[in-house]
Amino acid sequence: MNCYKKESICTSILVCIFALYSFGQKNDNKDSLISFKIGELKAVWNLDNDVSRDSKKYESYSKIPPLYKLNAQDTVTELEYVKRVNDAKIKLLKQDIGLDAVGNYLQNFNPGFNTDDNLIYHFRYQVGLDWNILNDGFITNRYKQQILKNENTIIALTPKTKKNDGQEYVAISHKIIYSFNLHKIEVLEKRQQLMDDKISVANELYLLKHVSRINLLEIMQQQVDIGSMSQIYKSYNDELKLKMNVDSIPKDILPLFDVDFTKVIAKDSIKPISDSILKLEIENLKLAHKPWTDIKVNTQVRYNYYDLVNSAYSRNFMSAGIGVAVPIPFSIKANKNLIAEQSKLLAFQQKESAKALQTDLLNNFYEFRYKLKQYNNFFEKRRKYEELIRVERVKEKFGDLEFNPLTALGLLDEMLQVDIEMLDIQQQMYLQLLDIHSKAPDIEIASIIKPYKIDSLNMSSEKTNRSMYIWSEAQTKYEPSYIVEYLRLNKISTAILSLKKDQSNKAEAVTLIGKLNAKGIKVELLVGSNKLLTSNNPTAYFDSVTNGLDLKTLTAIHLDVEPHTMKDWASNKEEYLNKYVELLKTAKQYCSKNGLQLSVSIPVFYPENTLKDIYAQADNVYIMAYEHNDAEYIARKVQEEFAIDAKRTTIALRAKDFKNRNECEQLFTELNQLLNTNNFAMHDFETFVKLDELSVNHNQK
Repeated sequence: MNCYKKESICTSILVCIFALYSFGQKNDNKDSLISFKIGELKAVWNLDNDVSRDSKKYESYSKIPPLYKLNAQDTVTELEYVKRVNDAKIKLLKQDIGLDAVGNYLQNFNPGFNTDDNLIYHFRYQVGLDWNILNDGFITNRYKQQILKNENTIIALTPKTKKNDGQEYVAISHKIIYSFNLHKIEVLEKRQQLMDDKISVANELYLLKHVSRINLLEIMQQQVDIGSMSQIYKSYNDELKLKMNVDSIPKDILPLFDVDFTKVIAKDSIKPISDSILKLEIENLKLAHKPWTDIKVNTQVRYNYYDLVNSAYSRNFMSAGIGVAVPIPFSIKANKNLIAEQSKLLAFQQKESAKALQTDLLNNFYEFRYKLKQYNNFFEKRRKYEELIRVERVKEKFGDLEFNPLTALGLLDEMLQVDIEMLDIQQQMYLQLLDIHSKAPDIEIASIIKPYKIDSLNMSSEKTNRSMYIWSEAQTKYEPSYIVEYLRLNKISTAILSLKKDQSNKAEAVTLIGKLNAKGIKVELLVGSNKLLTSNNPTAYFDSVTNGLDLKTLTAIHLDVEPHTMKDWASNKEEYLNKYVELLKTAKQYCSKNGLQLSVSIPVFYPENTLKDIYAQADNVYIMAYEHNDAEYIARKVQEEFAIDAKRTTIALRAKDFKNRNECEQLFTELNQLLNTNNFAMHDFETFVKLDELSVNHNQK
């Protein structure tokens, strides 16, 4: 190899070494710049990550009722204007006693001659008084006055609606939306600051090829969304500032609450027309159709003056008379029939209006509870983000290489988005309460709302108060340990045990009761013989059933007597119900004497007066809501029982009404939300075991 070639090779090597060195220098500079920018993102993270730990300030519950009231200068409603008009009419009718001043003048232009009859006259005039006594007169005006007075009474009794669901409804809804918008804007401002700090650094990292274009576009899209949402809320609030007194708006977040639906649907609060109003309307019908107001009776007094043709003197004299007009035919009976039919129509319309209102209120409550469920879901979602952010905080603190500030800041922004969603759902709940109040305005807001802690719904499955019927056949078929374990896994707090008619399984029952007590499961002894309705000595029967049992191991006697299953129930319903109530009184005395409670199982259709008697005796009432798995239907059917005492009411469901266990649990959840209850009973042990087996097989397929 010659010298030229050696020199060329050396030169090439030096060039390569220089190029590699330069490339390394550029990479080092780029890495340093990336590290610097990532450090800036970490600084943003360190500045803002404590947002996830900010505690929210909530207003007290006392701030809710004033939110639904207005201090408007013009508080006169349309009904009040109607009352003023009625008062003016009454005043006018009082002055009108049916008395009219009358007069007439008659001029004869060619009275005729050559007659001695002095009835021919040049002219005559008459003046006098007419008094209308019945139709359109003295008596009728008195009836009209009474009708107007009744209308004013009806106005006073009628619920004072929200100005036809117009001005006042809109004004209150504006107050609610304005209040929540204030806090949404605060959250958006936090998001905007976070995004402004993040996007400039993210853009530079994109230019350094350390952030993908997709990620950068996502950040930019978030920035646009934040700006748009903020503009919407601010524009709305800026417009409202010009129209309302914003100083009355609560400064902190309005509290989360629940609605006591049993008070909302209480009969006295949801009647659109009270019984008193109905009576007044029927009275007005009768007054308007008084049969003798169709009769016209008119009395008159006249002064008569005649300028006679064939007499040197004029003639004048006084006269009086009476006129009567009676319509043909004079239909008194038809009038009574018309009043009777119109009265029935009014009563029917009142009943239908009450039903429609109750359905509307139920729909509002269902929607409210659905929003409450959504709020709970977002609350759990926020807790998940809090945990993820906490993990990122730990990673950054200990210098974990997995820590990515862009990812961490993204989690922080997503958590703030959840905060806005929660505020929006809460706003919708307040608007649902406004709908409820507008349909039942006589209900005080303070009386139907109750404090609500988010954990009360989170832990609902842990706080369930579930019972289960266990028939004697199941006690023989399944081992006691299996039964106890099944109840424990299903969180059953009370077992309702039955004995065979011949009580041959009493020994097995005693063993099972002992094991149930050991696991903290309460036991009610079921007594189910319809013969008790006609028994002269029910106490003796109770003694025979409990003989050999330690009553201290029981919490209650559970009476499962069903008078509605008797063959002649339809014709002797009232008699059987009276006997049933008397049986309960005897059973209650027996239970009280032996330190036990009394529980009963009844269907959903017993009349209200009987229900009150039942609740007066029983400590716990189980409602057998069988054959239907529609939550709204069941809620309507049990509203009377829940209105009497929700805490002592348990809803019993049958396994055979469901295709699988998931359906059953879903109904439990829906009823929990609709009725705010955790008191459920499952009928019965063996059929629920089979339902679980079907569910397992279905899932495996």
